[in-house]
Amino acid sequence: MMGAIYRYFVSLNLGLWLMAGVLLFMAFGSFVSGGETGSSINDLPIFLWLREAPLVASWWLWTTIGLLALLALNTVLCSIESLRKKWERGNFLVRIAPQVMHLGFLLIMVAHLFSARGSFKQVMEVGEGSTIGFPDGGVVLVERLHAAMGPMGMPSGYSAEVRTLAGGTTSGTMSPNHPFFYGGFGLYLKEVGFMPAPVALVEIHREPGAGWALAGALLFTVGNVVLLAVRRGRSA
Repeated sequence: MMGAIYRYFVSLNLGLWLMAGVLLFMAFGSFVSGGETGSSINDLPIFLWLREAPLVASWWLWTTIGLLALLALNTVLCSIESLRKKWERGNFLVRIAPQVMHLGFLLIMVAHLFSARGSFKQVMEVGEGSTIGFPDGGVVLVERLHAAMGPMGMPSGYSAEVRTLAGGTTSGTMSPNHPFFYGGFGLYLKEVGFMPAPVALVEIHREPGAGWALAGALLFTVGNVVLLAVRRGRSA
């Protein structure tokens, strides 16, 4: 009995069915998560949204999380079983590359888990001389707002000079493609207006899983490239 259950959990078919289920429920959720409760899912950490949303609006996401947990278990068991069967034979790169891909996939899942618990997003308007406070007591001062004007008199670019006021003074400039980072938070300049007074629209983000996601993506890419290179060398 236990052997049959184990073989089921290490099967490739289970992994494919779980991935299909995740895609199905995520697609379903994207259509049904409307209204005031559903719209807040993009502004709150997932676990906080799940605590506040009624089950009738969040059941599809709970189901998706359950499927992802089973998929993570399937990935770990498949890696263990693959290494156990193939460790004594075959090319080392062929043996290890899929496991590197599996590790990258698991790190990406861990990254989303961290972000689902501790991410943060807020949009605010600030003017010159305005301050932005942070949970650790830190403060960022918006000193000056700048805009570069194009030939037709329209702004072609804009930026903001900012400075920290706590924990050591640090100055910097943020623009639409160059955020300013402070204490794990990213400050993104979205828009600047100068009439009747200089004002900027700033979006504040914190993604605690970003580093894990980057590491996972790199490992997944390396595993894919190595596996493709080895197989291409065999067929050459």
